[in-house]
Amino acid sequence: MLHQSFPQIPSFETGFQIVRRLAHLARPKESLTVSQWAERHIKHYDPDALPFLAEIMDALSDPETCEVGDMGPAQGGKSTVGEAFICWSIEQDPAPFMVVQPDRLAMETFIKTRINPLVTGISVLKAQLAPSASADNMHVKLFRGMNLYSAWPVENHFRQRSICRGWLDDFDGFPTNAEGQIDIEGKGSAVGLLDGRMTTFKGRDTKLISSSPALGVNAGIEPFIAGGTDERLWPVCPSCGERFEIDLIRDLKFEKGEPELAAKSAHVVCPISGCVLLPEARHQLLASLKGLPNRGFIASRPEAGKYRRTFRRDGLLAFTPWGDLARQKRAAEIEWEARQDEGPLKDYYNVKAGRNYRSQMSGEKPVAAQELKARREKGWKLGTVPRGPVVLNLTVDVQHDRFECAVIGTGEARETWLVDRFAIHVLSDGLTALSPFVHKEHWKVLLPLFDRKYPLAEKGADGKPIGYASVMSVAVDTGGSDKKGDQARAGANFFWEAARALGIPANRITLVKGSSSPTRPLMGPAQFADQKIKGGAKRNSAKLWMPNVHMIKSLIDARLRRTTPGPGYIHMPGDLADEYLDEMTAEELEKGKWVQKRPRNETWDLLVYGEAAILKPPFAQSRNGMNWVLQVAPAFRIKWPEPAPHEAEVVQTEAASPSLEVMKNTAPRAQAARAPAGQKWIKSKRPGKWLDRRK
Repeated sequence: MLHQSFPQIPSFETGFQIVRRLAHLARPKESLTVSQWAERHIKHYDPDALPFLAEIMDALSDPETCEVGDMGPAQGGKSTVGEAFICWSIEQDPAPFMVVQPDRLAMETFIKTRINPLVTGISVLKAQLAPSASADNMHVKLFRGMNLYSAWPVENHFRQRSICRGWLDDFDGFPTNAEGQIDIEGKGSAVGLLDGRMTTFKGRDTKLISSSPALGVNAGIEPFIAGGTDERLWPVCPSCGERFEIDLIRDLKFEKGEPELAAKSAHVVCPISGCVLLPEARHQLLASLKGLPNRGFIASRPEAGKYRRTFRRDGLLAFTPWGDLARQKRAAEIEWEARQDEGPLKDYYNVKAGRNYRSQMSGEKPVAAQELKARREKGWKLGTVPRGPVVLNLTVDVQHDRFECAVIGTGEARETWLVDRFAIHVLSDGLTALSPFVHKEHWKVLLPLFDRKYPLAEKGADGKPIGYASVMSVAVDTGGSDKKGDQARAGANFFWEAARALGIPANRITLVKGSSSPTRPLMGPAQFADQKIKGGAKRNSAKLWMPNVHMIKSLIDARLRRTTPGPGYIHMPGDLADEYLDEMTAEELEKGKWVQKRPRNETWDLLVYGEAAILKPPFAQSRNGMNWVLQVAPAFRIKWPEPAPHEAEVVQTEAASPSLEVMKNTAPRAQAARAPAGQKWIKSKRPGKWLDRRK
């Protein structure tokens, strides 16, 4: 043991060896712009795919630029720009960073599917991650020199955080106030709240606002873009060599007809020389941007300076092929032509074109009541059902002293008939005045409406109607007045429960509460009126439907403008009172919302409720035809009796067609004789019993 040798003690490091081992920590990093960093480190980023993305990225690393706006079509590289900005900040210039998504689910999805793979897959980022176990979680990631915060637009997420850089992604998906402006819980715009978190970093702060547009030209991303340099792409035409500002709505051409024909004939016309560019030219247009100043962007407002650089991108220079763009646009046009539904067109403009949609009715004068009066159909009387409607729906508008009612007939392609219009002022005793907002029991006067039958407009030889049509459903507005003491909701619940107690199916009752937000779905899912004590909805309670009334009113307005019967046309009986026609023109479209201009608008609202009743499941919903009636409500399909055989000869016209002559002079076809009861109706000439069931 005493003679055992000890291991040799290593010599101390010299100063030179220490410096050599740690010199890399003091070595200045290579200065890279955001696009250079992305090209070097992000594997899925291809600088040649969309060359103009590099210009937006580099604006984020420009010390003279504090605000960057990026508006364009969906799936057009906006997220790639933001991801590169985050990664560059972590490795090149660490500083506190906050990214905000429209809601919690979007935030969690973004972190799990986009940010986590980047941090774990790029070695220089993983090396910057703090070594502690709590450094990497859903809401905050700790890196050397910075924290990366993940949030969604609620007011408390903009507290107690000092931020140097921020990214508001999918900005037009943030919550809005009653005026349609982005507002975080009444505290103001998300841009303003983010700017308030950057006060201590002024001079180094940078914010990125990106989104596809959805809120109109006066809200959301578009006014932010318009307030900056508002730069747009000007590629070089591969045919004539001239530069032009590309515009999907103006430049994309195709043949009208079916969507597939539009896809096959899609092409772009150069607005400078009229050159026809086939879909293959898209790659040439993109390639031309690489050699141009600012990668093809030209500022519409150069006087805005570099403090806020904003970029407006077009859908023709995105990933979607031109044929697909043409197909989708033509399909949206067909929806508008057939149903006056602007939803698909709006989606196309926002998602594919990267621009806000301007309503087809924008700038048009309101429909004149005098024009509607001239369209009343002589010979058809109020309270009768002409040929055309397939089902009837009864709609009710609640007033403080009455129920205003209408019966709406719906036919193929949403052709509409105003079958009846009346008001209920007293209870069934004929004496007691109605007060629906105060006395919920007065709503029982609506129960007999489910049993109403309307005579068909044609009469038989005995002078009586040849048939009757029943009411399929009753739709009631639950909004009502704003006076103190109103009980519209309570009355509506009473009506629902009373109708259900009488055995009325739930599908025949539609309680409507119009939504004031122009961005809501056309007809979202119903909400249940009552809640359980332990939470959750009572499934047997009244259902409240909240349609987008602004969108439906635009549909009705477009249909009122149609001058020839057919899809979407609204028919009016010859004896419809002038006051009801005046009510149809009581509102005007202003800044995307319908505003009441006259005190009486009940008939207008009743037409809206009639469309809402058809839109809810299990009725038509998005279907344009009426075949669904046979599956959902066959008992309420309007049936016209077949004419008796002798009546075919009585039918005369001023100029008889050949078909009528043939009908009168042709003997009826002999009907095949039915086999007597009990005998087989199929007889085989083959031997054996091959028709018998096998055992």
